Amino acid sequence: MNEETWYTREEAETDPEFGCIPEKRPAKDLLDQGFVVLDKPFGPTSNQVSYWVKEELNLKKAGHFGTLDPNATGILPVGLNSGTRINPALSQAEKEYIFEAEMSEERPEKDIREVLKDFKGVNNQVPPEKSAVKREEREREVYEIELIEVDGRNFLARVRCESGFYVRVLIDQVAEALDVEAEMEELRRTLQSSLTEDDVHTLQDVVDAYHFYKEKENEEALREVINPIERAVTHLRKVVIKDSAVNAVANGSDLGASGISKFQDNIDEGETVAVTTLKGELIALGEALMNSEKMYDEKGTAVEVNNVYMDPGIYPKRWKQ
Repeated sequence: MNEETWYTREEAETDPEFGCIPEKRPAKDLLDQGFVVLDKPFGPTSNQVSYWVKEELNLKKAGHFGTLDPNATGILPVGLNSGTRINPALSQAEKEYIFEAEMSEERPEKDIREVLKDFKGVNNQVPPEKSAVKREEREREVYEIELIEVDGRNFLARVRCESGFYVRVLIDQVAEALDVEAEMEELRRTLQSSLTEDDVHTLQDVVDAYHFYKEKENEEALREVINPIERAVTHLRKVVIKDSAVNAVANGSDLGASGISKFQDNIDEGETVAVTTLKGELIALGEALMNSEKMYDEKGTAVEVNNVYMDPGIYPKRWKQ
């Protein structure tokens, strides 16, 4: 999304007295409104991992964005204190998994490859019995799917999919198409939104960085493992507003077009966008009521604000609609 073209509705400058560039946010603020990207180990539940983060970092609360099975590993973002509020931006983002399945009988590689290809596109799934959601059929899209290798009765594959897609169900459906039974042997989440395996840290990495910060008052190690919440919305298109409009939006007001400084191209009406300051701070998520073309010169409400993340009062009141 960073490749998008930017358009300027009105040139504006930001006052350095108010707010803070996210990358320069103090460590205590990151601990209170950031998130970590853990490499979830095999065995514990996602809730257990979140609890360990809460306890080890002495937080009031912590919460993960997108459940992984106990037997699954890989990317698990965990919000810290008020950073848990960014959940809507990350938990519903697209994801990628590498999985291994064991079949009851061997099947030719070309047959497995062809069956997997059939699942690209919209799929109907009923969540498995142990899932936390209601067991009713629903549609989920597969964006990419490929066979990596076959070894006897086992095959390894990659799938990139819409949030809420169950790989266990996919394996059952693939097995049925191949006229075999199959069990999932391994599952690893390798991508969530713009987060990749390059972004992950172990729980021990995070704990060590926290203790180094507390004992040595060194923030750099903590910055290596804690992300500002803005990192959670890199996949969303942005609307950047003038300092004079920030306080009103932080108080929950919808964004008037006159408050916009610049915005990204290809915004569609109805799309979820991130509303940010000129310093790059996330203020809110909202629904675009105008497309990019209309934002350039029309009047009226441009974004209906749904989720506010910036505390009111960080920027002064000087809203002019």
